[in-house]
Amino acid sequence: MNPLVSLITPFYDAMPYFRTYLACVLLQTWRPLEFIAVDDGSSDNSWECLMESMPELEKVGISVQALHIDHGGQAAAVNAALPLVSGEYITWCDADDWMSPDCVSKKAEHLIRFPEQELVRSDGLVYDGDSGRLLAFSARREDRRTQNIFDGLFFGTTYCYAGCYMGRASSLFQAYPDRQIPISPEGQNLQLLLPLASRSECGFIPDVLHRYYRRSRGHSSKKLNFRSAYSRLSNFSALRRAIIPHCLCDAEYYIEEDRKLTADAQRALCNTVAAQVRKKMRT
Repeated sequence: MNPLVSLITPFYDAMPYFRTYLACVLLQTWRPLEFIAVDDGSSDNSWECLMESMPELEKVGISVQALHIDHGGQAAAVNAALPLVSGEYITWCDADDWMSPDCVSKKAEHLIRFPEQELVRSDGLVYDGDSGRLLAFSARREDRRTQNIFDGLFFGTTYCYAGCYMGRASSLFQAYPDRQIPISPEGQNLQLLLPLASRSECGFIPDVLHRYYRRSRGHSSKKLNFRSAYSRLSNFSALRRAIIPHCLCDAEYYIEEDRKLTADAQRALCNTVAAQVRKKMRT
């Protein structure tokens, strides 16, 4: 019998993309599949859309657990879902993304085939969600060759699109015995990926199994003023430092690297703003 896969999806005001995403879940070929969907306090019809889709999902053998919580952000929504995870493998995806029908099955099959790996990722595509224009493949040439991805994730030089990844739940819960990840306004992907990436090499599937849509109203695509951009750099630093104790790594080394990484980024931001001010003064 196949191992159970748990698919987590936090969502907040996900209309009008949610029906398309739920159709992707419905078409997944892997069984058994557990779908844990957490409404992060939506003010639109996302919850009603999920309720309408539940009978159809359960009819095709997908077990559904639906939760509704007060709005607290993606990490808080994931924390509501983690205690409910029953699967041997765990994956997660945003509610405005796209998954191929074999997205779950190909990654689960890889982890069965390579029991020494705690994590696997696929290739994917990145689209401009407003224009529909294809921007890039998720994986660059060097991503396809790299199996030790901890540094790439830590330093932000490799991709961390949620729907590309799947890990072993037992390994994740070794890192987080209380099944709670650090809360951060910068999302939930690093909290889930870094501990897994610190425990083994990461497998790679060259197939495009996921599409990520970069939307102008999305958190990562917002244009930030200086204060907000500077604060975001500090948020990422605090997040990395909160994750390090849950990873199998040289904590002192990575704390120092975080300090240098953050200082360099803040210095570059200040230089950019100063250059913009000087340009305006000359015109």
